[in-house]
Amino acid sequence: MDTNQLVVSNGTSHQVAHQRQATEIASICKDIVTKTAQNIQGRKYVRVEGWQSIANAYGCVASAKDVERVETGFRAIGQVRRMDTGAVICEAEGFVGDDERTWAKRDEYAKRAMAQTRAISRACRSAFAFIVTYMDAGLETTPAEEVPQDGFSDAPRPASPVRYQAQSKPAPRMVDEDVIDVTPERVEPKAPIRKKQPAAAMEDGADWQTARFIKGNRQDKTSKAGKSYTQWGAFVEIEGSEKAEWLNTINREVGETIDALDNGENVLLQVTVDDYGRKLGAIRTADVPTKHEDKANDLEDENIPF
Repeated sequence: MDTNQLVVSNGTSHQVAHQRQATEIASICKDIVTKTAQNIQGRKYVRVEGWQSIANAYGCVASAKDVERVETGFRAIGQVRRMDTGAVICEAEGFVGDDERTWAKRDEYAKRAMAQTRAISRACRSAFAFIVTYMDAGLETTPAEEVPQDGFSDAPRPASPVRYQAQSKPAPRMVDEDVIDVTPERVEPKAPIRKKQPAAAMEDGADWQTARFIKGNRQDKTSKAGKSYTQWGAFVEIEGSEKAEWLNTINREVGETIDALDNGENVLLQVTVDDYGRKLGAIRTADVPTKHEDKANDLEDENIPF
């Protein structure tokens, strides 16, 4: 395969010119790269749009080819070419595995598309990762499309992790260093069958989203300042969303609701967004009436003629 260097370095002057070019391109692309970066578990990863903007600034174009079904998934080859000569300066492989929880049940066209997206991002990353470091914006150079929705775990996993057992479920999720899979304390509902929900999760006028509750967890943690607190997590599939996600909260009332939910139960929830990502603001079972509905039911009962 023919290759072509972006800049030919034949001496100090060429090296200085190459560094100046890299610094200028980092400055030009920094805004769009940081705006399109994806926040996953508190870390920002460059998405394909950001990688393509860097390639374009260097006078290159990125594309994918040879998408094919292999034994364990779908693969594609990504290429970065110079626009002026058409010379390929970098190639890389993109892959979507059949064992990936998010993609296992997706349609074939979606898997093929993601394989191409990953191939493009990986090829650009191989050629231009140094530009991201020049930006000095706290960005990770691993392509966002390759990062699990719960981030990577930097700590070694235990030989026999304690897993949440419930019906037929996928293997434990990949998590970051602060989150582990544990068996949560279950709070069984008592009569009446309808679960009592915390008032904090029943706000009037709330913008609720319909979702399916898959599983939850609960962990006792200690902050950097030495303060103890409890964090709850809810793994949910929000209606209209392409994939399930973990939403965390340290609100005790919302956490107690998570403890009381059954796997596979339909729920309504609120999602908040801050600098560290999406968080769970409130959650309740879908069959529990709001305050307005409760009040309407009470008025109905008062009108019964006996």
